[in-house]
Amino acid sequence: MKYPYEFQQQDVPLLELALAILMLGSFFNDLLLILIYEIQIDLTEKSQMIFSTAFIILFMIKCQKMRLTIYLLIPAYITLILSKYWSHQSYFMVFLGLLFQIGYVSLVMVMPQYKYPKPTGKYLVGFREMKLQNGDLVSIYYPTLQKSKIRSINSCRNRDYIKQVYNDFQHVMHWRPPIMFIYWMLGFLNKVKVEDIEVDSPIIDGKLPTIVFSNGLGGLKDHYSVFYKEWASNGYQVYSIQQEEVTIILNEKEIHQYKTGEATLENQLGQQILGKVKMIRHQQLNDRVTKFQSLLDYVYKQQNVDFNKVIGAGHSFGAATVHRSAQIDKRISAGIILFDPWFLPFSEDTLNIKLSVPLLSVNSETFRLRKENETPQRYSVVFNAQQKKLVIMIKGSQHLCTTDLVYKMPFELKMFTKLNNLNKILQITIAHLRLSQYFIESLSPQKTLTKFEEFSKESFRQPIHEIEYK
Repeated sequence: MKYPYEFQQQDVPLLELALAILMLGSFFNDLLLILIYEIQIDLTEKSQMIFSTAFIILFMIKCQKMRLTIYLLIPAYITLILSKYWSHQSYFMVFLGLLFQIGYVSLVMVMPQYKYPKPTGKYLVGFREMKLQNGDLVSIYYPTLQKSKIRSINSCRNRDYIKQVYNDFQHVMHWRPPIMFIYWMLGFLNKVKVEDIEVDSPIIDGKLPTIVFSNGLGGLKDHYSVFYKEWASNGYQVYSIQQEEVTIILNEKEIHQYKTGEATLENQLGQQILGKVKMIRHQQLNDRVTKFQSLLDYVYKQQNVDFNKVIGAGHSFGAATVHRSAQIDKRISAGIILFDPWFLPFSEDTLNIKLSVPLLSVNSETFRLRKENETPQRYSVVFNAQQKKLVIMIKGSQHLCTTDLVYKMPFELKMFTKLNNLNKILQITIAHLRLSQYFIESLSPQKTLTKFEEFSKESFRQPIHEIEYK
């Protein structure tokens, strides 16, 4: 049997292709000097030519499977030019230059950038952005039939987000680095674009089922566009509100105490620090729920919303936001979808409240086991209290696997130990997409599981899921 979702194709952008062509031009320049002008070159220059040739061949072979990173190609090209100059001055410098170039190519080999999965529905995906009365930004993804001249946007369009990260440094460092350093450090966010959308195209007619989404801690509202586009292409409109808060709440001393083992979950110091975290996160959760309800206020004023099919969805802290909102707000009328929910911000008396709507929770293999977040015991309390539920774990997945980041900066995430299974990114995403789509269509945990197991047998070589609660 031929299994789909085995491999992933990648792009080579125009600018990066141009830089590779510059290196090709540099190589031909050397070749012309030898063949036409019969200029003698020494061993070091021959080594550079061999390296340039190897780089160009590598580029041609890999260009259909790997996106070469501009931050690596520019230094590689500059180093190549400098090493040619230094070859006439210092053998040591050209040797050092060659080592740098070899390092660049090695990094290029492991820095892929994947294509997003294409939406499977019959509609094009429209996009527009608006502000609520309280100033919160909301992205709206919806089914459309009309193409637009603008078909992509940068998902990190808010400079205030980077300023927030900059301010968070105060909590963990004795000094604040220059703001330009933070802009440079977070420059990889500019790689993350929302693609294949029709900006400001008209929405289709009729009352549409609606999904209201909440992003995770430190995330951005458009970092889940793979899901938004899939849902919108199948006839749903998606409202995603930007929810931001201070991400780092422990000071440098408290973080050091945890790292050195001075503070643990078993001693009084660790419990004191955990109590501080719970208190602050609980207040942040309340603030998030208030903002989420303001989005529901807006949604319920729209004429094209099917009020009987309003679904809440979210990731991590956003999943907690949606779950808590569903406990107190019946306007989430059809169900909730949780991706790796983080229940630490819940007060103890709200964990076991029974929901009136069905629940789907898709959990990663690692996050559900984090004892420092009290995740295992809180999962047990929350999910055992629900009657209509499907809680399922996707094997090999990690906490950020539901975000667009895994497609546009997988190596960067791997460097920070947030992503290990680069070869399973597409399979993990497809599993999340299919589970959420089956749940949205049926609003039945049992039917969702049945359809997904049928799909899984046809699509994956080995079972990719494990049932935790049903």
